[in-house]
Amino acid sequence: MTDDSEESPSTQRRPSSVPPLSSLAEEESTPTIAALLNAIPVLEPVTASATDTPSTRSRRRSSVSILHTLVTSSILLPTHDARKRNFLVGSSRQMPDNAANDLSACFPNGRLLTVMMATWNTGEASNLYEQNYTPAAKQQTEMRERMLEDLQDILLPTFVDYVSDVIIMCTQEVSVAKKPIDWEVLLQEVIGPTHVLFHSVHFGTLSLCIFLRRDLIWYCTEPEDDIVKFRAVGPMRTKASLAVTFNLFGTSFMIINSHFEAGENVEGRANRKLNFQNTKTKITIPHEFLQRTGILNKHPLTISRVDSLKRAESSSSLDSGLSPSADMTKACDFVFWAGDLNFRVNMPHKDAVELCKEKKYDALLLHDEFLDADQNHSNAFNDFQEAKIEFAPTYKYDLRSGNDSYAKNRTPSYTDRILYRVKPTSQIECTEYRSVENVRHSDHKPVVAHFRVKLKPGLHTGNLSYGKFNHEVYRRGCEQRARHHTLGVGVRGNAKRRTGAARSSVCVVQ
Repeated sequence: MTDDSEESPSTQRRPSSVPPLSSLAEEESTPTIAALLNAIPVLEPVTASATDTPSTRSRRRSSVSILHTLVTSSILLPTHDARKRNFLVGSSRQMPDNAANDLSACFPNGRLLTVMMATWNTGEASNLYEQNYTPAAKQQTEMRERMLEDLQDILLPTFVDYVSDVIIMCTQEVSVAKKPIDWEVLLQEVIGPTHVLFHSVHFGTLSLCIFLRRDLIWYCTEPEDDIVKFRAVGPMRTKASLAVTFNLFGTSFMIINSHFEAGENVEGRANRKLNFQNTKTKITIPHEFLQRTGILNKHPLTISRVDSLKRAESSSSLDSGLSPSADMTKACDFVFWAGDLNFRVNMPHKDAVELCKEKKYDALLLHDEFLDADQNHSNAFNDFQEAKIEFAPTYKYDLRSGNDSYAKNRTPSYTDRILYRVKPTSQIECTEYRSVENVRHSDHKPVVAHFRVKLKPGLHTGNLSYGKFNHEVYRRGCEQRARHHTLGVGVRGNAKRRTGAARSSVCVVQ
């Protein structure tokens, strides 16, 4: 692990259509040394001596100001603070008075945490993340470049000015023939060295990867994860919910990636409501919330039993013994829920296609399963909210057409969604909610959402992660990124890609 204290600017463009939060800072900017110097007041005037000249006074002021800036910006560590024997100077665990200073150091000028969340049903696309790249193989090169560019559009979209602090990738129907680490390495390559893979969960064809800005991993608790299965485990595990909880400073997060049951009929809708309810009530994290609320004491389910249940190769997570009324998603300040939720538009195929051609998405959404249930105050979904949808249905596209036309046997629907919920005391703003229309690897379009979140100062008193992240993924991703950049792979605007050199039997040692 190297240089875990760097920061990357994460200021986001605020769309005019989204009102700002009432108590948020009006401007976000990463201050430079020059800006900090300008903000420092002039020193108290002293009696000028005969040796004082304007240039010496200017140098004196500059030197003192620079030292003051370095100290206040935590570049220099005061010896007094180091002698407090605290592994993390300023953490609220031992120094509650300075807890806000840690938050201010990572987010100067009251800047908000930015979160980029993406969900994509890849449809088990062939050659989705091939790692064996041969420069001489033109077809494979083009496939590789196309995938890198598509993932950049998903994770690093141009409509966001700066890279987000937290990047979450939720995928469904990923090929089980591939190793999960290869997918993680590809994501690391695309995102770059400013972020690290904080935690990941894989189950069958589902994957959930959470990347954090490198300096933020010191302020996180140990992540906890759980899997809620919707079917008895068989040869294909495609329907389930993956959940991860952790704390960042004094704020708790829950991230969920789900793939709900399909079907346009009444049975399919009922199954999805059951999937939604089971996910909320069968999740067995965070453990601290379970212990604090006494849920575990009311049922013969211990922490060790919870760990064994979530890893068991059975459908026992559907009957975990927890109270049906215990909504575990209410344990966290922020809940981000994404995935192929399979919500359908209840109208004839022909009528839906015509509305799509005319881009009358509001008329189409009047028949959307999730929004219709929300308007009718259905108990299944009304706890969660969603940003306004202003894009075309993301399912089901006919890959053979080559022109983004919808399949004839499925009504165009908004199956891929990103929902969220916050506690009344928390603040959040969704600044962007879009589909990535140019990605054509699957019969689904990826969906991305960008959020700005107000963090609470402090550090959770639970199990800190102590800067833990996936070193292997970081190393391989950075190496692969450097290798492909040298070869010109995935570099847009590169007119001359370096081709493979002729094979040689001479070994040169440098």
